[in-house]
Amino acid sequence: MATRVVRGERPVARLWVFAPAHRLLAGTARLSDSTVVGFVALDASGELQWGEASIALLPRCQRVEIVFDGGDVFQTAVSAPRLSEAKLRLALPNLLEDRLLADPTQCHIAFLLAGRSDKTAAGDSSELPVAAIDRGLLTRLLDVMTLAGARPRAAYSAIYVLPPPGADALPVFAARGRLVARTAQHDGVACDINEDDDPPAALRLALRSRGWQRIRAFGPQAPRLAKMAEALGVSVDPADRPLDAAAPDGSINLLQGAFARGGVLGDVSRLRLSLRSWKAPLAWTAVAIAVFIAGMNGYWLKLQSDANELRSRMTTAFRSAFADAEMVDPIVQAQRELARLRARAGQSSASDFTALNAQIAQLLASAPVGIVAGIDYRDATLQLKFKAPPDAQLQNQLRAQAVQQGLRLRFEADGAARISAAGG
Repeated sequence: MATRVVRGERPVARLWVFAPAHRLLAGTARLSDSTVVGFVALDASGELQWGEASIALLPRCQRVEIVFDGGDVFQTAVSAPRLSEAKLRLALPNLLEDRLLADPTQCHIAFLLAGRSDKTAAGDSSELPVAAIDRGLLTRLLDVMTLAGARPRAAYSAIYVLPPPGADALPVFAARGRLVARTAQHDGVACDINEDDDPPAALRLALRSRGWQRIRAFGPQAPRLAKMAEALGVSVDPADRPLDAAAPDGSINLLQGAFARGGVLGDVSRLRLSLRSWKAPLAWTAVAIAVFIAGMNGYWLKLQSDANELRSRMTTAFRSAFADAEMVDPIVQAQRELARLRARAGQSSASDFTALNAQIAQLLASAPVGIVAGIDYRDATLQLKFKAPPDAQLQNQLRAQAVQQGLRLRFEADGAARISAAGG
């Protein structure tokens, strides 16, 4: 009989949470912390106990593992080239596209790296055990369990709560009207248990596939399997525990990639390994940063030297041209001195009022007559005020004409225009 456990009881050492079948949830929207699930708790004394409770009231435990219905996890072995983990994750959707009924982009795909031979040469193919599950189901269940205060360490198919099949016995787990049989290391079948305890066709086919003559029954509904023994023509031996606690050690853990516990570094237990794997890249990164800083400092010193040399040349040129003038800013002072010399020689500057006024007359030749309301000259710049601000088309036309005449034209926010010589 199922027992119900609430959070007030003593924490357990290990907890297996059996997720409801996806088809029974009518979509992941019905999955919440009030959803009742089955679980197996391992206490400090090593005793396994089956129970049922809502996700919010599951026993407290540091080692939580999610067990998905066997029908919700597709498992197979593919011939995959030996690639890095990141490249392999990108290649698997294409390798499984012809085998999956669902869109590969809607599935989360995990694999068993331990199943690959270390002797396989780079680029060679080897059989790789993989598992696929609906991404929405996995995401929603993890979110609900996290909100309930549980952080699962692993997630896998229900076939992994059973020991691998032997030569004469087929392990079968039965609970909450569903059964799952483990027919191989990474394969199995799942189906409903008929209300009249008539053996399901899937179980009959599983027994015939290898000629098993005995069923080893696990789970709280193992007695229902015993009732099928005569119809199946095999003996049924109920196990003394609801599941095999050591069987999941060789499972394909679905919490990989984006679903790995702890983010990029993975689980806390793998933190030391992750830091070791990052040691060499971090060292090379530090060397690259040091070289970059040294290079930037050297480049800055070169630019500073060029700037000092250029300023020295400017100073020499100014002194040779204006020996009596006191130098503060050679560029600005040189421009002023040249303007003063042009004025003494009777030569007009491009920024003089007369020169700008003559050019403005040419600039406004294509503008409507009487558009200008006033002209103001100050600091080598003419300010034009219009009776009505020019539209965008006229402004673009005037800007293009000003560039051709060597003028700098800028329109203010109030619609006025400032015009000066391009080199002034």
